[in-house]
Amino acid sequence: MNRNVDDLFPYPREWMDDECSDMVRLVRQWSDREIVSRRMEYRENYETLFDVKRRKLDIDIGLQKLLLPSDAGGLGWCDPGRAPGMLALASEIGRADASAGVLFASMCSTLALFSMEHNYRAALCDSISEMFSGDELKTAAVILPGAGHSGTCSPLFKGRSILAVLRGDMEPFTVSGEGLRPLFAGGMADLFCIVCAAKDGKPCIAIVPGNAGGVRRDSALLTTGLNACSNADIHLCGVEVSRENIIERDGAVEELYTWLNLLLGGVSTGAAINFFELLSDWSDSRVIKGRTTLKENPLCASVLADVAEEIALARLLLHDLSHIIAGPGGLAGSSAVRTFTFAEMIGSRAQQGVVRAMNRGLELMGSAGYAREWHVEKNWRDVKTIQSVLCGVGAEVPVKMDTARFFYNCTEV
Repeated sequence: MNRNVDDLFPYPREWMDDECSDMVRLVRQWSDREIVSRRMEYRENYETLFDVKRRKLDIDIGLQKLLLPSDAGGLGWCDPGRAPGMLALASEIGRADASAGVLFASMCSTLALFSMEHNYRAALCDSISEMFSGDELKTAAVILPGAGHSGTCSPLFKGRSILAVLRGDMEPFTVSGEGLRPLFAGGMADLFCIVCAAKDGKPCIAIVPGNAGGVRRDSALLTTGLNACSNADIHLCGVEVSRENIIERDGAVEELYTWLNLLLGGVSTGAAINFFELLSDWSDSRVIKGRTTLKENPLCASVLADVAEEIALARLLLHDLSHIIAGPGGLAGSSAVRTFTFAEMIGSRAQQGVVRAMNRGLELMGSAGYAREWHVEKNWRDVKTIQSVLCGVGAEVPVKMDTARFFYNCTEV
């Protein structure tokens, strides 16, 4: 396929400054040269090549230091105005490999909580900068509130059970929790971003090093997709944390959800764009009854149109969300709740859209869609895993309640 996907799926590049645009172009080059043009070789040697390709992205290009302040050795993307650029990067990485994309999204969502101008915490930023500024790959994992455990009463964040508890009135504080499941990469994480309940039940966030005493990991979970992001349940037995590693400000948890919905939406959309590229190549070479190409059949063309339409709309919605985040006060004060609500709505709708697009494409491709040679099945498994973790069927209920509270002032749902 010779057509430029940016021309087919446009987005408002004028929302990015020159530095953002240059970085996006650099990551696109990495995507095309390192993975997309060598897809078969990459798939056949995936376990060996994944870290090699990720190192070029995170260490050589420097994305591991993207959100760290310049005076701490980072690239200084410490302004919410960079949200459109961060979304574009997530999409480019997702187009190459969704596993690399979700690791990028988890890292940025974690670092954004204390490195941005509106929430800058110097001591925490300095300590984390030491970890992320070196030549070793580092991974952050996020643990969000969830469905809870049967028969157990737990503090809530907007209807979601908080399973980790922060204890203590002075340093050292401790974090405890059993059977905590990170979104991704719990088995390989160097840093955990954990939503906890403080003594009064109020939600807060603890930043916990992966090698801290009292952190125990179960064996790796078997997952459908994102095979490079080894996940595992986590148990915290009185893990000591300093005050600087505890984020208690109002709106911090909402901000974490906002960044995750934006960036994971970008990863899924990027993977769907690569799915579209592969589907387009496949449809160009298929002939019906020896004469007409498959894409010229009206019924098949309708299915192909569904795929393109869902991807295009998801991309535009996510860039609208990035513009809301980047706007004045988008993550501060009363606007933070509005931004959080729109992030959940748009994130959920974008994930639904790209999964529907891929389902329709797989139906059309038949057995070719499930064959490893065409690679589309990996894109589907990865995106379906992201959707299931972030906004699956059960997780949509709290999102609906958040939306109702915001738009209709509901107080008892």
